[in-house]
Amino acid sequence: MKTSQKVLVLFILLGILFMVGSIFDIDLLELVSTVFLIPVLILYYRYKAKKWFLPMVIALLFFYIRDLFMINGFSNNAGPILLFFGGGLLILYIYALTSFQKATAHPVEIFSLIIMYGFLGFLFYTIAELVPQVIPSYKVLTYIYLLVLTLLLAITFTQYLLKSHYASLWLMLASASLLVSEFSLFFRLYVISDISVTIFYPFFHVIAFYAMVEHALHRRRSRNLPGF
Repeated sequence: MKTSQKVLVLFILLGILFMVGSIFDIDLLELVSTVFLIPVLILYYRYKAKKWFLPMVIALLFFYIRDLFMINGFSNNAGPILLFFGGGLLILYIYALTSFQKATAHPVEIFSLIIMYGFLGFLFYTIAELVPQVIPSYKVLTYIYLLVLTLLLAITFTQYLLKSHYASLWLMLASASLLVSEFSLFFRLYVISDISVTIFYPFFHVIAFYAMVEHALHRRRSRNLPGF
């Protein structure tokens, strides 16, 4: 077994530990897995990639620091958590926009986009209605947070549908997984913590990070912005 495969197996094991710890509220498992999950994933990327895509590594580190702050609770570290999470999302936005290519859209693709945009609009509106009831003190920040996640998926879905490139598929999967995991976390913290929400958050949290690395491994270099 290659070294990269061994590291990937370790990442999978840590991901399982993270899910078990999060689902069953086992603080020690969640702490250990959170501390090592993304560093091991970056190590896997280092073994697989011939050349690093540095912005993606920085984005992963931003999400990593955010997760470390989350260990002490969102309410205790709301500022740093939103700052580092926003930094990671900003990098994903920059790459999604700089690698966007114009393409002729087939009528079926246009119809698919309308359906996707309609669904995302409905999802955003439904969750946004809960915000004044559950987080009255952070309404504006929460609206921005929900909107940024929703728009990222809309952009990456459009990019994949028009470009149909393998790397775009991974970026769309990362965006979709972030959206599901963060919305699940929102429900878990402020609305209701049922079994579906409890499972969705850790599972898609892990999938999002792995998809980001796979996107970095298969991406096409952008000519629009140096470093991307």
